[in-house]
Amino acid sequence: MKIYFVDSRTARANSDLVMVAKLSCSRFLVTLLLLAGIASVPAFGRKKGAIDPRVREVRSIFIKGNNEAAVRARDDLGKWTCFRLAKNASAADATLEFSQQQSVSGAVFSSNRERSIVSAELAGKDGDVLWSHSTTADAGFINTGAGSASRSILFRLQKDAFPEVKVGFRGADKSGCPGASELDNLPVPGVASQPERVPQPPASAPREIKLGMTIADVEKILGLPATKVDLAEKLLYKYKDMTVEFRDGKVADVR
Repeated sequence: MKIYFVDSRTARANSDLVMVAKLSCSRFLVTLLLLAGIASVPAFGRKKGAIDPRVREVRSIFIKGNNEAAVRARDDLGKWTCFRLAKNASAADATLEFSQQQSVSGAVFSSNRERSIVSAELAGKDGDVLWSHSTTADAGFINTGAGSASRSILFRLQKDAFPEVKVGFRGADKSGCPGASELDNLPVPGVASQPERVPQPPASAPREIKLGMTIADVEKILGLPATKVDLAEKLLYKYKDMTVEFRDGKVADVR
């Protein structure tokens, strides 16, 4: 039987080499996994296809959806975009349909991991999809985040459709919207249009016949009577709504 003596320093060096090899292999595998994950996720900021030019022809939008995001979009559409809100799909140039889901965010250190996933799709009257977008927003203490996500989608739609129009803290600058004067003249949904008032001529002064007036004075005010009755002692002028009695050429009674 042969006995081999191995120096302790040589054994320790061999052990270190094995450990380094294992670490290198692990790092290589982790790197491959990271690269695979990055390749499967669309790059942030990647340019999308050109916006359908028909989006710029849309003036009124019907918002479809029975969720919080759709409700908030109906409230915010007219303020933050150049589009008008239509009461129904038949009266709109396009339909913007909202869908909403609640999920758990991937933020490990977030105290509130609940979040809203909101998607919207704009379709023309012929059913063609003209534009679509989706986004997420973390829930707050008293909200689900759907309102913030909905507003973000409206911002994106406004930017894609009319990038030349400025949007500030108070909303979109409607003076820069295409056909701004045309939009101002269109009726606001839900508000009945007021009929144009026709100016009325000023009311004429009331006709007044006083005792002692002459026949000429009465004829100047009332005109010629429908019937004239001469009774020698008195003269009667009969009008449609009154009778004037003259004595000695002056008004003695009115009835």
